Amino acid sequence: MKLSFSRKKSDKNLSRREVAARRQFENYDNLPTQSYRRNRTLNSRQTISPLEASERLEAHNLVKKRRHMMQKLFITAVCLAAVVFLLFQLTISISIQTPDAKSSSNSGKYASVLNEYYNAHPAERFRFFLNNNDLRQFFLQKAPEVKTIRVEGDFLARSAAKLTFRQPVAQWSSGNKVYFVDDGGVTFEQNYFNPPTVAVRDESGLPTRGGQEVINRQFLSFLGQAVSEFSQHKLKVSEAILPANTVRQVWFKVEGRESQIRMTVDRSARSQVRQAIVTLGYLDKNGQSSGYIDVRVDQRSFYK
Repeated sequence: MKLSFSRKKSDKNLSRREVAARRQFENYDNLPTQSYRRNRTLNSRQTISPLEASERLEAHNLVKKRRHMMQKLFITAVCLAAVVFLLFQLTISISIQTPDAKSSSNSGKYASVLNEYYNAHPAERFRFFLNNNDLRQFFLQKAPEVKTIRVEGDFLARSAAKLTFRQPVAQWSSGNKVYFVDDGGVTFEQNYFNPPTVAVRDESGLPTRGGQEVINRQFLSFLGQAVSEFSQHKLKVSEAILPANTVRQVWFKVEGRESQIRMTVDRSARSQVRQAIVTLGYLDKNGQSSGYIDVRVDQRSFYK
């Protein structure tokens, strides 16, 4: 028995395998839409329309929407927390806190100085940008009686500035003004403490006119450093004398001593005080006394 089959004209140049593959592909394309096809995912239900999403796709879209919404909520919460943090760091209104009622009467003055600093440095209204060293130097120029200033958060956009003040160790009168100096040598005019026991007796004879100052801040700074250095050696200065015809020298008297200690403002107060202490120790050891001790020359002490 002979088997025979016919070929299309277009199949004459094709091999039998290629012809079979073509026919299989044509039959595969003619299958109904709902029929099983190779390499396709089986659904548990037959969709009515190709546009209708499956249950799995709907769940997937729901998860995506939920995740997107959670991201938005998280970003909103972070932004809100950042805004609240910045408001707590921001300084718009200021309250001044001082140690006592006497200094609090001038709180408006210090608030004005602080606002002046903020106007010159607006970014530093945020406390994390505040340069404490620059602020301290600014107060040293505008209100030198302030020793320390610390700005802390009080409430939203509000800060509290806590101040401490310098305690004077000496005072000196010039014209209509009274100057004070603390143990660090810083001079100031506003004193909130009891008047210091050390006062300068002016014997220079220099005239004063129209409130002219005959003493400078360098002298007052030297005076404060010398008094502080004497106190560290258990000696208390009772008087500082400005001798005649000069503002470059000062003579000190200490309690319990008859000797007058002569110094010059052109040299370090610390080194001169140490020279005086060594000389006083030498005199005490040898049972001698003197009317004055002169330590104005470096590494030389004279006494009489």
